[in-house]
Amino acid sequence: MSILFPFAVAVAWIGHASIWTAVLNNLYGRALPKKPLKVWRLLTGVAVLAFPLVVWFATSRPIATFGPPEDASSRAWDEGAVLHTGAYLYVMVCGYFALVFVYITVRRARREPPQCLVKEDTRTLDLWPEYGEQLVGNGKHRGAVRVPGNCAFKFDLTSLTLALPNLPPAWDGLTILLVSDLHFHGTPSRVYFDRIFDELTAGPVPDVVCLAGDFVDSDAHREWIRPLLGRLNATEAKLAILGNHDDYHEPERVREELAAAGYTVLGNGWREVTVRGVTCVVVGHEGPWFTPEPDLTSAPTGTFRLCLSHTPDNFYWGIAHHINLMLCGHVHGGGIRVPLIGSIFVPSVYGRRFDYGVFEEGGTAMVVNRGVSGKEPLRICCNPQAVRITLVPAGSV
Repeated sequence: MSILFPFAVAVAWIGHASIWTAVLNNLYGRALPKKPLKVWRLLTGVAVLAFPLVVWFATSRPIATFGPPEDASSRAWDEGAVLHTGAYLYVMVCGYFALVFVYITVRRARREPPQCLVKEDTRTLDLWPEYGEQLVGNGKHRGAVRVPGNCAFKFDLTSLTLALPNLPPAWDGLTILLVSDLHFHGTPSRVYFDRIFDELTAGPVPDVVCLAGDFVDSDAHREWIRPLLGRLNATEAKLAILGNHDDYHEPERVREELAAAGYTVLGNGWREVTVRGVTCVVVGHEGPWFTPEPDLTSAPTGTFRLCLSHTPDNFYWGIAHHINLMLCGHVHGGGIRVPLIGSIFVPSVYGRRFDYGVFEEGGTAMVVNRGVSGKEPLRICCNPQAVRITLVPAGSV
């Protein structure tokens, strides 16, 4: 065995992990039941960790070089040769995917900001020094907050200025507050959310508030929706859709709570809304978990189209349906981000492509925020986030 083989195995391990993670990401981006997904996630972890051991086992099997076909040494040669050949071939394949992974990572790191993004600022609230244990609460996965480096209680309030074509003149300076992925279930505690909403309600009232889904991870915590989300005010409109987690906790009751908090709950549909005296089309897209997807065949054309989509996977649908601005959550920025590499596990059929940030293609701009919390409160190099957006006409700055 060449002395380079251990190095080749180490490189192949990266490719092996990227293959299994890509499949996991894709499955988590689809409308599949929770239990099979959890089993596959566990299997993925085992498969990734076991890779060096499996390769060692396969390449350490003896290969006989002589003996009649019927004797034991010939059978050992048959078994050993197959294992050796299979192991070497798989290492080569995984080595190729390791190079693909590196190439994609470098391309992502070097990509230019979209033209529509004029300005971006972020202010971070570090809540642990202020509140400490009061933030933990009693959620099922509260032990995760003890993981070293967890930044679940460092909250980013990001301000974006977007220059969009076809923006109505009356909307110059229009402000939108985007909030998603609250995942009420006990951890973080109510203290955390009260403090976050203190921050979100400070300063000027936005023109539009948009909630992009995943409000609850327990039936009992539906009662947090009205008192917390009802605190957010808007001068023009308050809009909401549901996410995949809400589907497990009597979604119609979640919609009722949102409506009681003053929100227009769009579901998978559209309606005309007047904002600053201008009629626009607002669209809700809760797919693939809620069906059917929105039908815009009878929607007015030539007007600005604003879409709330829980997942950024609907971006290409938005392009095809001439959406001007799409606002999303769901993927949490990957939750765990590795320095120089970025996100790894992103629940999207497109993997890491739309993990967070601003994207623009075909006349559609999309903002993906990292969400306020999560069912599993684990964030590494990936602070929770809400986003304030200011719209200006393209070419005005």
